Amino acid sequence: MAFDLSFSPEFFVGPYDLDGGDFDKERPSSVYQAIQAMSDEDYATMAREVFNCEPDFVDVHMVLSKIQETNTCRDLRTPVEVYIDEEGYHSVEVHDPRD
Repeated sequence: MAFDLSFSPEFFVGPYDLDGGDFDKERPSSVYQAIQAMSDEDYATMAREVFNCEPDFVDVHMVLSKIQETNTCRDLRTPVEVYIDEEGYHSVEVHDPRD
């Protein structure tokens, strides 16, 4: 079953995400961090399949916009699997920062 992304703005971009600081790549706590934590191979495949272009031409903000447009996650429990594309072939996991 799939759900809409009915989360606070901090779920998408955390308070310090845009500062470029370090974060736990194994447990990203925002969608922004989860996109940045994707492996190079997964990111390249996603860029080619979802955006139909090379990964160098796809930035984090483009992926974030696509996620918000898709507006779907698999479950509401942590970690939340957030779909990048409508079919759910590409996704990222967001962890609760309190865990």
